[in-house]
Amino acid sequence: MSGSASPQLENGYTRIANELLEAIIKYPFCATEYKIVWLVIRNTYGWNKKEALMSYGMIAKEINVSISYVKKIMRNLIKNMVILRAKQKNRNLLVLNKTYTSWGCG
Repeated sequence: MSGSASPQLENGYTRIANELLEAIIKYPFCATEYKIVWLVIRNTYGWNKKEALMSYGMIAKEINVSISYVKKIMRNLIKNMVILRAKQKNRNLLVLNKTYTSWGCG
């Protein structure tokens, strides 16, 4: 690898419980679902928040996929109770459902 990347904890980090991390590792997410889950975690826990306002357009841009694909994947994550969503104007208030034992029960 080339470049001068040198990540340091002093420059920020995302704190997540090992139990939840292990549940994410074990859950059968597709690649785009993983990206969205980690993006939600970064925008919540990474800023010491429990929820984050995120538009589907912003998610699509961040993970480099179409908005229509984000909508499809989000429907699945919400149906399976991995991500909890409340609407606020044109954006979504998103939360990772920490009750991972309910994932896939939608």
